[in-house]
Amino acid sequence: MIHLFHPLLTLIATASDNLLAKYILYLKNENRILRDRTPGEIHAKPHERAQFLKYGKPLGKAINELITIVTPGTFHSWVREEKRSRKKKTIGRPGKSVVLRELILKIARETGVGYTRILGELRKHSGPAVSLRNEL
Repeated sequence: MIHLFHPLLTLIATASDNLLAKYILYLKNENRILRDRTPGEIHAKPHERAQFLKYGKPLGKAINELITIVTPGTFHSWVREEKRSRKKKTIGRPGKSVVLRELILKIARETGVGYTRILGELRKHSGPAVSLRNEL
C-alpha cells in the first residue's frame, strides 16, 4: 500500500515544484517590468527593510537570484548590520543600587526628614554623582 502512495506523492511534489518555479519566474519578470518603469533608485524604508530581512533570510544564498529591488550586496549588508545591532545598548547612566535607594527611603521614613534633604547631605559628602530624585 505504501509503495502505491510514494510515486503519487512524488508526482504531486514535482508538479507543485514546477508550479512554484513558474510563479517565481512570473514574479521576477513582473518585478523587472515595474523596475524599468520606475526612474532612479528605490530606497527601502525601515519597515520595508524589516520585511525584506524577514522573508529573505530563510532563503539563504538563493536570495541572490531573486532579489531585484536592492542589490544582493545591500541585502547581505543589512543582514550583517542586523546581527551587529541585536545587542541592546543601555542609554544613560546606570541607576543607583537598590540597597542605596532602600536605605534613603528607610532613613526618610524613620526620621521624618524628606529624601530631598537626605540627597542634599549625600551630595555634600560625595560630590555631584548622587542623584536619586527621578528614581524615587
